[in-house]
Amino acid sequence: MGVDVWTDEFGGVYTADKKKVLRVPNVKRYRVAEGCERVDENAFEGCSLLEVLYVPESFSEQAAEEAFQNMPSTVTNFCHWDRPYVDEVYDVNEFWLDEAQTEMDEFGVVYANDGKRLIEAAKPGLIGRDYEVPDGVLTICDGAFRFCDQVVLSVPRSIKVIGDYLFGEEGGKIVIRD
Repeated sequence: MGVDVWTDEFGGVYTADKKKVLRVPNVKRYRVAEGCERVDENAFEGCSLLEVLYVPESFSEQAAEEAFQNMPSTVTNFCHWDRPYVDEVYDVNEFWLDEAQTEMDEFGVVYANDGKRLIEAAKPGLIGRDYEVPDGVLTICDGAFRFCDQVVLSVPRSIKVIGDYLFGEEGGKIVIRD
């Protein structure tokens, strides 16, 4: 690749100015570095594991379309951001977690990132009408309670982000506690 490159922590290789990604690493999920503007046409060679690809707001619509056209068929989730990336702890997209590092509470609610992200109510029948989100949770992911009927969530003041479409058709309620 040459000397004038920058390599990120996942093995993604960029031009020295970080404006072009030359090689996308063979990982399951990857975010192209902020400030990057395009993907080399051969950047996806050897990417057999890639399922989720995010490109930053610095990509033009045309550059995002070119990346989309060149990405491997294994990619099932492609997102062109329209604002700066958020920290993974605050990202409501449930794909951003290590499946091996999740925990389920006694009500069947799944948490990730050491309890900072509430992913979903995996066993909605265990929750009942009221559910208290533990202190320290920072993010509730999109659709986390989509299979729960009219649940009332008591959330701590520590909460930073609550995802979209949180409840199912029956709706629900959020109460922020002191």
